[in-house]
Amino acid sequence: MSPLLLLVGLSVFDSGTVRGQGAGLGPSLGREPMGSGYPSPEYYFALDVYRSGDLERALDAFDIAVARTRKDINGHWIDAIPVFAMMGECQYRLGDLEGAMQSLDMSLKIAIRYRGWLGRPVWSEVLMSQAKLSPKQYLWPEANAVNRLPVTRTIKFYSGEQLTEELLIQGGQIEELNIKPVDAIEILRGLAIASYRRRIILGPLAEGDALATQLLDSTKYPAGLQLPIARNLIGAMRAAERFGAMQDERAVSDASANATYNGGVHPISPITGLCAASALAGSDKPAAAIPLCLAVANQAASMDYFEWVGEALQLAAGCASAKDAAVIQQAGQVAATNLLRKSRLAALHCLIASADAAVTAGDLASASARLGEAKALAMRRDVMQPRLDAYGAYVAARLATRTAPPGGNPNATGPWDDALSQIFHFATNSRIRKRSLISMPRLYQLQRVRLALGRNLDGQSADVLLAGYANDPGIDVWRRDPVDAIAGVVADRDLLRLARLRTAASRESGQDVLARIEDLQAGRIRSQLPMGGRVMQVRALARMPGKLLEQKIVEFRNAADKSIRDLRTAAKAELDAQPAAGADPAMVQAGIDRLEAAAWAIALDRTELPVVMPHPLDDKQPASVLPDDAGILAFCQDGSLIHAVLCTKQKSTYWTIKGASRVAGEIAALSRGIGAAPSRGARLPEDDGWRDEALKLRDRLLSMGTGALLTGRLAGIKRLIVIPDALLWYVPFELLPTDERDSPLLGDSIDVVYAATPALAIYPTADKTTHPAIAVTAGKFFAPREAESNAMLVQTILDSIHAGAAVRLPGDAMIPTSQSGNVAGHLVVAEPTTPNPSSVLDSPLAGYEASIRQGRLRSWLGFPPGTPGSVFLAGFRSNLDTSQGVSGHEIMHAIAALQYSGVRDVILSRWAVGGESTAILLREYVQELPFLGAAAALSRAKNVLRRSEISPLGEPTLSGSDQERETLTGDEPFFWSTYLHASPLN
Repeated sequence: MSPLLLLVGLSVFDSGTVRGQGAGLGPSLGREPMGSGYPSPEYYFALDVYRSGDLERALDAFDIAVARTRKDINGHWIDAIPVFAMMGECQYRLGDLEGAMQSLDMSLKIAIRYRGWLGRPVWSEVLMSQAKLSPKQYLWPEANAVNRLPVTRTIKFYSGEQLTEELLIQGGQIEELNIKPVDAIEILRGLAIASYRRRIILGPLAEGDALATQLLDSTKYPAGLQLPIARNLIGAMRAAERFGAMQDERAVSDASANATYNGGVHPISPITGLCAASALAGSDKPAAAIPLCLAVANQAASMDYFEWVGEALQLAAGCASAKDAAVIQQAGQVAATNLLRKSRLAALHCLIASADAAVTAGDLASASARLGEAKALAMRRDVMQPRLDAYGAYVAARLATRTAPPGGNPNATGPWDDALSQIFHFATNSRIRKRSLISMPRLYQLQRVRLALGRNLDGQSADVLLAGYANDPGIDVWRRDPVDAIAGVVADRDLLRLARLRTAASRESGQDVLARIEDLQAGRIRSQLPMGGRVMQVRALARMPGKLLEQKIVEFRNAADKSIRDLRTAAKAELDAQPAAGADPAMVQAGIDRLEAAAWAIALDRTELPVVMPHPLDDKQPASVLPDDAGILAFCQDGSLIHAVLCTKQKSTYWTIKGASRVAGEIAALSRGIGAAPSRGARLPEDDGWRDEALKLRDRLLSMGTGALLTGRLAGIKRLIVIPDALLWYVPFELLPTDERDSPLLGDSIDVVYAATPALAIYPTADKTTHPAIAVTAGKFFAPREAESNAMLVQTILDSIHAGAAVRLPGDAMIPTSQSGNVAGHLVVAEPTTPNPSSVLDSPLAGYEASIRQGRLRSWLGFPPGTPGSVFLAGFRSNLDTSQGVSGHEIMHAIAALQYSGVRDVILSRWAVGGESTAILLREYVQELPFLGAAAALSRAKNVLRRSEISPLGEPTLSGSDQERETLTGDEPFFWSTYLHASPLN
């Protein structure tokens, strides 16, 4: 064997640098696909299946097409780029975003691996100068009017290199020079598609993405390439790549320069234009995207890229106002009619987009008709489009808020429930072959951010990233994909908010920790509300008086869309015309239903809503608005650690409490010591041994070491608002000694009140009531086994109310407690209130309302806009008092829901007492309530109770041995420390 032949033989197996894009020495040594060009015919067949609307068949077809792509020692060659890109499109529409990202990443990696290939095609063959393109019978005039450039499907591609002795001596993988027919434009288009879809999936995480950046670097214009059409095609692809790398301004300018060539459009024009339109949709001038989207729809249809017609029209509908929407509605209807026989995918998408725009335009009849046609098409056996089904459900929900009359389940949210359930199912419960999927981009991004928390991120950049995802999605997400926005609104972001809290704690900044506790606790409450609290924000925007809002919120409301201003006017009119006790309940409910439907319509629309409820804190100095003598003591449990912060106007102090399990044990010991927790034998203690447990718990929680409370940790504070968390909700902080064991109690030394979150501690959610009436609902709470005695005690409470100011529910007014603000300024529920263990907001506050409409705690958050100024749940049974697992969330959610609805003062019991002791307290409370206000009336009532003699036989919660006592007073903590008062400072 000659040395030269031996060298050639050895070089084939050398693992050095690859030369060319072939598969070894000549085509015969590589694995070539069947067919006459690259990509293979199987790819174009798969495209046709994809456009037919059957995603499962399309996915199988693209699997076959991938197997037919060319491979070399590096893996798939450049002809696999569009195949992987379109496979990613299939997976995206199916709801498999992890699979989609793997496919799309593969497209980019192939392009990066084979950098330099753009200099290999014979670009001069792209234009067929003598060709004339004839109109297509199935297109509408605007699409047929598109000036399509006569480009060829395949051009020559020089692969490999001319073999020389010098090249052979260098070694490495060698491919001899050969010519291949390549659809180079389709490969460019595949990269543009992959870049676009990756950006849609990654959202803000696309900024600085390594693959997107490397792709831009690997697809630079080849040196010496001056052919205008070639530079235009590559420039159009690079515009999409810049969008994929979140370089939006450059993407728009590059698209403007390269989307057309000499007035004609080429195959990359539609996807490039869609990238530019999506970038504009995220700007402050989204209307500029509408004509671009309509142009993209016509261009895509003219080139048979049917999958982009509906996507462009959906984006246009997302950017449209009422005056722009009619054009999009008509365009979608025309496109759907003409493309039905060519692409069921396009027809379905266009019908839904047309209905979406019709709702915005106010043409509800057309919207209903288009949705009906879309539903019939989607139900065909050969159509499978779960993502489009979810988009259709969104449009159906919008339409239902404007057309469907309320009915059905008396406690249901509304007729839009079924459509929302379909959205939530696709967003949070998508499955393929029993495999759970991440179907929505926002949820995929949240998952990546959660995984990034374990890495060593820079503190400041990590906090910026977390802040963006801890909040609701921005308006750009709503415009691009409202289903994605809804998924982001209802997503669990607790871990991200907790990470922000830990970041603030690491700086030991008390003010920052307080702000992060607000984010965390308020987020937990909003997660229990419809649409993640978005509907509540609309209601608050409509009902809140201007003086309780930030100035910028007032300005927003004054300049808001007509729908918001109309709801504000209607809510105010409903409030001013509060129905009398004898009003027709059906008419009252009809008015509430109209307001609710309008609120839901705004919440579902693509409207950027400010945070109104609760009042936002100053992010840097949240405690700066406190009075000089007030302080906020806030806790937040983080696993086995408890974060604690004490903030006054002058300073803030942060510390940690280790061993949350030991704290839980000490809370349990104190509860047993005062009789709050059930135990064998006597419930009430024989002595004041509970003070030892209170002292131990105080030292644990407040990290004592600075002397007595009032001269040390709480020096200068006369009013302390406590924000507990978890099991700390069961702690009566009033019982903590201020110094030694027998020193005065904290509640006897300063005013102690509570709040669910820091914002609710500082800012009121409604004006003080001027209505003197007190609504009372009472059950067998005082003497359960003696109906006559119970009725007598109830009557003594009613008699204590100022003459003519008592309203008995449901006797005087057959209304749920949520509407008690219509007839009274205050509400007293003198019967057991047991929270629903699975959902606190679905709990009735009074027994009589369990079977009537609007008779749930969540109903308080809806309309009518008027609520009582105070609510006293005298028999609230927290989980400390039931067989449910203790967590404290039932207390926090009950307080927050009532205050979010506009109740200023919430008083409830941590454990229900009942009997004569509760009757004494309520008599004194209601007697002074209209004159002194809730805080002073409760304080006076407690003092009276503590000085009162109590008959053990008149207390139904006491055990047999307790009832054998000869003397008993209300000064036992069991009787008076149960009552928790939540109220804002101002």
